[in-house]
Amino acid sequence: MARERSTSQSDIQKEPHQLNLKVVRLSRPSLNQHYPLPHPSICSSQNPGYDVLYQQSLAYPSHPDTQFILSPVLTLPPAFVNAYIGETFSCLLSTNNDSDATVTDVCIAAEMQTPSLIQTLELVIPEDRKDVVDLPPGQSIQRIAKFDLKEEGKHTLGVTVTYSAPPKKQRDLIAESKEDSERVDIGPRRVRTFKKLYVFPAQQCLTVKTKAVELPGGHAILEAQLENNGDGPVSLEEVVLAPRKGWKSTSLNWDTDMEGAKSTPLLKPRDVMQVAFLLKPDPNVKKEDDPASERVVLGQLSLEWRSSCGDKGYLSTGSLTAKRLRT
Repeated sequence: MARERSTSQSDIQKEPHQLNLKVVRLSRPSLNQHYPLPHPSICSSQNPGYDVLYQQSLAYPSHPDTQFILSPVLTLPPAFVNAYIGETFSCLLSTNNDSDATVTDVCIAAEMQTPSLIQTLELVIPEDRKDVVDLPPGQSIQRIAKFDLKEEGKHTLGVTVTYSAPPKKQRDLIAESKEDSERVDIGPRRVRTFKKLYVFPAQQCLTVKTKAVELPGGHAILEAQLENNGDGPVSLEEVVLAPRKGWKSTSLNWDTDMEGAKSTPLLKPRDVMQVAFLLKPDPNVKKEDDPASERVVLGQLSLEWRSSCGDKGYLSTGSLTAKRLRT
C-alpha cells in the first residue's frame, strides 16, 4: 500500500487501541511471465539433471509443458502500483478486534483529499451487514472504498475508526472472569477514535495534445495526439468527439474501416497515436458561437481505455477550439 502516516492524539493517558486497521488496495491480477528452458526432447544437453532444471524454470510445473512466455498462473502486484487519472481507485478497509473484550458501536469512515477538495467516501457494505456493528474478540469487519481519480498530484486517503469499549481496568476484570462484556454489567463504556492517513500520487496515463483548424467552406478538422505514459499497455476502447451544438462530427480513425467488427488499438508504454475528426456545420441546428470571437468552439474529446488486466479508464478534455478563419 502507499506510505502510511498515523495522526497523533493528545490523550491525557495514552492507551493502545483495542482495534487495528489495515488498508489494502484492490487491483486485478496479471498473468505471470516465465522463461522456460528448451524442452528436454529438443535439447542436445546430456546433463542427467537437465529435467529438474527444466521443471524449475516453469512457473506452474504441474501444468502441461508450454514454451509460451505467459503462464496460466495469476499474480497480484507485489507492491502499490501507480494510480492513474481516469481510473477508479478501490481499496479494502479492514479492522480487527485484538482485545479480550467485545467492542461495540464500531464504525469506519473514509475521506479522500485531493489537491483541490476533500470528499467523504461512500463505503460499500454487504447487504446483510450494518453501518455500526459490535465486534467480539478476534472478529473483524471489512468495507470497500472507491474513488474516481480526476486530478494529478498528491492524494490522501483518511480512514477513521470509532468504537465504544470499557476502560482498561474493566477489561482486566473481563479477562479474569472470562465472561463476555456484553453479558456482564461492568459500568459505562467510553468512545474512542483513531485515524490513519495513506498518501499516494495520481498521474496521467494518457496525455492528449490537440490541434484544430477551421477550413474553407465552414468546415473544421481536429487532430489529437495520444501518448501512453503508463507502465503497461492500454487498449483504446473508444475515442469520441462530442461536437458543440451546430456541428456534425465524422471520425477519420480506425473505427471507420470496420464492418460490424470492433477494433481496439493497443498502445504500449510511450507509444503515440494520432486521431482526427472532420467537423461540418449542421444545417438543421444554429451555432451558438459568437461571430465576433477569434476562436470557434468545436466540442469535447472523450477517451475510454482498458489496461492489460481489464481495468477501465476514462478521460474527457475541456472545450476544444479552433482559430476562426477570416475571409
